[in-house]
Amino acid sequence: MPHRLFGCFLALTALYAHTQQPTLRVTSRNVVLDVIVTNNGKPVTGLKKDAFTVTESGKPQTVSFFEENAPTPPPQSVQIPKMPTDVFTNFSPFPNPPAVNVLLLDSLNTTTDNQSAVHKAALQYLKTAKPGNRMAIFTMGLGLHFIQGFNDDPTVLMAALNNKKNNEVENAGVMKAQSETTVERNLLGMMASSGASSSAISGLQGLLAERDLARNVDRTNLTLENLQRLAAFLQGFPGRKNIIWFSEKPPGVFVVGSGGSGGVQGGNPALKEEVAQTLAMLAEARAALYPVDARGTTVSGIYSAENTIPGTASPISPIIGSGSTTQQQVNEEDTERNGDQENAQIVADQSGGRAFANSNGLADIIDKITSTSSTFYTIAYTPTNTKMDGSYRKIEIKVAGANYQLSYRRGYFAIDDVLPGSSLAVRNQQLQKLDQKTPGAVDPLLPFMDLGMPQSQQVLYKLRIYPASADAAAAVPNATQSTPPNTQPGKSQDKDKTAYKIDFAINTSDLSLPPDPDGTHKGQLNITLLVYDRFGNIVNHEEHLVDLSFKPDAYAAVQKAGVQLHADLAVPAKGNYWLRTGILDRGSRKVGTMEIPLGSVVPLQQAAK
Repeated sequence: MPHRLFGCFLALTALYAHTQQPTLRVTSRNVVLDVIVTNNGKPVTGLKKDAFTVTESGKPQTVSFFEENAPTPPPQSVQIPKMPTDVFTNFSPFPNPPAVNVLLLDSLNTTTDNQSAVHKAALQYLKTAKPGNRMAIFTMGLGLHFIQGFNDDPTVLMAALNNKKNNEVENAGVMKAQSETTVERNLLGMMASSGASSSAISGLQGLLAERDLARNVDRTNLTLENLQRLAAFLQGFPGRKNIIWFSEKPPGVFVVGSGGSGGVQGGNPALKEEVAQTLAMLAEARAALYPVDARGTTVSGIYSAENTIPGTASPISPIIGSGSTTQQQVNEEDTERNGDQENAQIVADQSGGRAFANSNGLADIIDKITSTSSTFYTIAYTPTNTKMDGSYRKIEIKVAGANYQLSYRRGYFAIDDVLPGSSLAVRNQQLQKLDQKTPGAVDPLLPFMDLGMPQSQQVLYKLRIYPASADAAAAVPNATQSTPPNTQPGKSQDKDKTAYKIDFAINTSDLSLPPDPDGTHKGQLNITLLVYDRFGNIVNHEEHLVDLSFKPDAYAAVQKAGVQLHADLAVPAKGNYWLRTGILDRGSRKVGTMEIPLGSVVPLQQAAK
């Protein structure tokens, strides 16, 4: 049940004016496509609806929605306001962008050496990035890990990436490193030079090949599961999302009827459903993959220090020259890399993105993707084939006027519950039915409270968050708090909590506070507080229903200082956590949300100095 928040006095400055942009609403039977049109690498703008023709599985489709999207130039000399220590705001001076970006650092499919290079490149980009480029950061290992939700401020993103709890280089154990391949080749070479039988050599080769295949299948399954988790998160809000995915070995994907070819794993029947589900969920989320080869430009492993050349070689297989073991190894590595890059291009084509490879300018690639993918056209149509039979539907788009280069999703799987836009519609319908059946059972802020979602600015407010004393944690109500995942059995949870005091200052002009005949201004707010861990689990959840009532003289003061409220919250002492707050004005139905990494709150002892 909602709790009541108690008023407090907190001197904070007035909040800022804002504007809201309309968003595209689609039904579960619409197919939505984002089309990037370029001419010699430059975005093409000003095209009209009748310039586009769309076919699905060769049959013409009628475009029912058409919109050109381009970033709105920010005001000149705009700056993100600097807040005092432990004071935060959901205000951003930048308009809502047509596309947002996700930086995905993949340790599952990348060697540890190249993980460090990617981490440095991401920091290099963020050091020079201009504010207003909305981005989130995730890492992919054995699971999908949250680093930072969508934010316009590159200093916030850089701080999250620099956090020691977030920037650990991970060895997932399923990625075969080049050094391991080199050791195997050296072993086979020594067996041959020492006179081992051909059957013994071929037997070891077969055993190694079976192990590699099993590891590749496991790695591919984990990769697809992680991409599905990311797509499920991105489905929670509208608009295009560009996933900048640093990876050495994206999974081999072969989509029947797509006109593409994939890697050796693509023909594995066990992966067919997972591939279809992953691509369908990415399509639903309007998420485009931009795979970036984390290896950059590297030399062959034959030149690494770990590599050794057998002491003797047979006349049939010389060490150097054409047909030599050295040349054979170089050719094998080139073939493997080419296959990886082809797989990257296929997953990019199937999601509407673009693949990048053979470049050490990884920071420049991030900048190129973010700067060229924000201008695009959104079109929607209702398929003439209404059968949801799971089949793949190939999409082809042509644009009249010139030989333009097009980037768009090349097809989709006809799976009813993952058509583009369907998850939002289905979830909203379910919530509406539940609310009609049991009024008050559904938190009206629920659709806006997912971890990492862009902050809503219809209601602007500030928060002051500061840790309380150690004794205060036990006094914080714990009725809605779930058991922290790191709590040890039989150990007192109160001793393992950090208590925070939270002061709200809400912009009065964003609230509906109509006067009664006696001049009293009244209104009502829903306020929700959620604490997440880095895996997206909720470790604390509070809902509050606030009745506002201000006499004429008090209302004049509130207009200057804002509506000021206070709450207390307890968080597990160990771990990395994020606080997400939301405000719904029940009179105007406006929403404001804010997300704060609690690791950025100055500790009590330091703040007291």
